[in-house]
Amino acid sequence: MHALAEKIASALTPAHTFSVEVKDVTQSAPVDPPALRRALADQLSIFGSRQVESDSAESHLQVSISHGVDGYLLVAEVSSAGGSQTVMAAVANPEPVATQPGPAPSLDRKIVWQQPRPILDFAQADIDASHTVWYILEPERIELYEFSGGAEILHDAKTLGRSFASRDPRGRIVLTDATHITAFHAGMQCDSSWSPTFSIQCKGIPGQQWPMGAVSWRFESPRNYFSGNMVFSNSVETKFPAFYSAASPSPETSGQSGSKWIIAGIDGQTQVAGGTADASSSFEGWGSDIATLAPGCGPQWLVLATGAGDWTQPDRLQLYEITDQRAAAVGQPLDVPGPVLALWATADGKSARVVVKNLETGLYEASIVTPSCSK
Repeated sequence: MHALAEKIASALTPAHTFSVEVKDVTQSAPVDPPALRRALADQLSIFGSRQVESDSAESHLQVSISHGVDGYLLVAEVSSAGGSQTVMAAVANPEPVATQPGPAPSLDRKIVWQQPRPILDFAQADIDASHTVWYILEPERIELYEFSGGAEILHDAKTLGRSFASRDPRGRIVLTDATHITAFHAGMQCDSSWSPTFSIQCKGIPGQQWPMGAVSWRFESPRNYFSGNMVFSNSVETKFPAFYSAASPSPETSGQSGSKWIIAGIDGQTQVAGGTADASSSFEGWGSDIATLAPGCGPQWLVLATGAGDWTQPDRLQLYEITDQRAAAVGQPLDVPGPVLALWATADGKSARVVVKNLETGLYEASIVTPSCSK
């Protein structure tokens, strides 16, 4: 679907309006044509095109599902006043794998750092085979530790700038390499480097945008949530309800539309929304921190979510498989000894950085939560 949308988008001018029809000429394809039509419209909205009724559309898409060599073939005829083009994308037959249920993923939590001071986020990188550096983001500063062979050889700390004060500060570290990071915190973007000494420069974040891969989220300073404005890599902006965190599938691993989002709203509601930002379904019992993970147990879209408790009680982490508009818990929940204060997917999406405040010890625990496949 993602590949077909890219080909169709190249035949449409920016901000082009279109109508779309989907027909299954095989009469046996394991896909719902209306669902395919909605997914394609969501994908094309990312590229700046907008679906309208047929009589007012500048272009008309006729998509046919036919048999291919190894599965099915999606054929799209794009017709407009300037002529017509035909684009195609092959889709592997999903039936052989659909009959064999895959292994259920389980969650493992490894504590990698503990301290009495609050932790907003953390990052670790290897300088070489024997040297490791850790960055710990706190409400007022960034700390750096260097280790050689497991022994600490350097500790430094830099105070952060502050545009806004918050009773519940949030922060996020983006690791460029072992000696360069960017921290987003309290309305500030702080770029730090370590070569040969640890230095940092902070400035106001333009537009309060926090980069999240191919999309940016607009932070609501001095609050601790995001306004709902998302700016995609092609400069298209979509307005969702204000949210605390959000998750979107990776089309490469899940086969689903990258324009679909699950929004953990500030009102406590978790909703599924497409490229039009209209909520299509909602989930109950989810907390405010969610992230997409890719455990390699299959092509499904998996979301890691916290529980719905408050910060005075232990929390739990649960994986959910998202199919169409439904969420099904997979595997057993992972109980943690206190509230989850931060949850960010790692750069490769295979695990998550999780900060927990242990209610028994009072320590803040930086941990890596990883899904694994078990029979």
